[in-house]
Amino acid sequence: MQKQMPKYIIQPFLALLALLFCLSLSTCGPDVPEQVLPTTKIEQCQTAPIKPEPAPSKPVPPPQLLADPEIAADPKVLRVGVFLDVPPFIYKQDDKIQGLEADLAQQLGTFAGKTVQFVKVPEKRATEALTEGHIDIIMSGRKIKASEACNVIFSEPYLRGGQILLVRSRDTTLFSTGIYNLENSGFTLGVIQGSAGEIFLTKNIHGIRIMRFQKVDAAIQALTHKKIDLFLHDAPTICHYAAATKPAVLTPLLTLVTEEYLGWEMRKDDEKLRQQVNHFIQQSKADGQLQKTIKQWIPNL
Repeated sequence: MQKQMPKYIIQPFLALLALLFCLSLSTCGPDVPEQVLPTTKIEQCQTAPIKPEPAPSKPVPPPQLLADPEIAADPKVLRVGVFLDVPPFIYKQDDKIQGLEADLAQQLGTFAGKTVQFVKVPEKRATEALTEGHIDIIMSGRKIKASEACNVIFSEPYLRGGQILLVRSRDTTLFSTGIYNLENSGFTLGVIQGSAGEIFLTKNIHGIRIMRFQKVDAAIQALTHKKIDLFLHDAPTICHYAAATKPAVLTPLLTLVTEEYLGWEMRKDDEKLRQQVNHFIQQSKADGQLQKTIKQWIPNL
């Protein structure tokens, strides 16, 4: 007779079989792909460049004054608009306004029975300052020309001028035959950028080199140090600088290349002042005072 297996052996054996069956079920079934988390945002954060901090904003400059100082209109005062940087006409030295126009303005004030007050105005907006009533007259070596503003007018001319050449004194004979003989010579002529001299050269003289300057002083230095051969500019300014060089190393060639006339600019509706100004010019020419004053500031003209 076959012996029956004891229960203490059968029960553990059955538990082991049940465990193996469960494990076999977990390994069966469909394959599930491994889930991959998106990395786009992470990569962008890692590679994005760091933006620089914005630069501090530049301070806004104050608006340009049309008149300095601002003086109210007064029938007993002549408010003279000036640039203060155009020798020999008018400039400031040692805190004093001086020059040809400064002297003529004082003479005009005496003639008209007015106290003269000089008012600094920006050159490019001088006519605007005049038409808006900040000043009564502009006296700063202005050339008489047709103005775009229909409400301004010039006085009679008080000075005849134009463009002339300035050369080194030892080269006077070389260039004495006139500016048109410089064509195709290869010489270097200096001019002030945007001036009447530059316009004349570019239109009329070919085959030369043109060197442009912002300031007259820079052009004079270039001529003295042989960086240019000649300098073409306004006759009064050329003569003033030639007389100021000691020893006399620069000589003006007094043949006018162009012809220009200088006058003073006023509002067209100020008929009384215009008549006073023209009468002053006429009388000063007649008694010789005008020519005397001009020679004081521009000896070679």
